Formats: sequence, C-alpha cells, structure tokens
Amino acid sequence: MTTTPTDTDIQYLIERAKSHDLGIEFLLNGSLDAVAATFGVHAFVIDAARDQLTSDLTSEVNSKTVSHT
Repeated sequence: MTTTPTDTDIQYLIERAKSHDLGIEFLLNGSLDAVAATFGVHAFVIDAARDQLTSDLTSEVNSKTVSHT
C-alpha cells in the first residue's frame, strides 16, 4: 500500500465533496474517520486533499491581498 495519493485520487475526492450534501466544509473540517467512511477513501487522501485546498485558498487570499494594495 502506498501512502502517497495520486493527483487523480485527490481531485476525485475534492469533486465528490463539492457535489455531496455535506460539501467541501465537511472534507476540510470533518473528523478523518467520518470523512473516510463517507467517501470511502484512506486518510492519506483526505490529508492531501485538505493540504491542496488549504494551499489553494491561501494562494487566492494572497493574490487578492496583493492586487488590492
């Protein structure tokens, strides 16, 4: 078993979360075991998706901050 999820695994989870009733907020903030059970993925995929989403949000905030100064 590999502990490094593929980009495809990560994107698939993010897209599933976007269309799920519980949404991205659940992916970002739900307990690992609940998110894993809901989406049928390993915790490593959840952690990687959270890292990517957090990085994307940080980049978006930073670009908006820079463009408004």
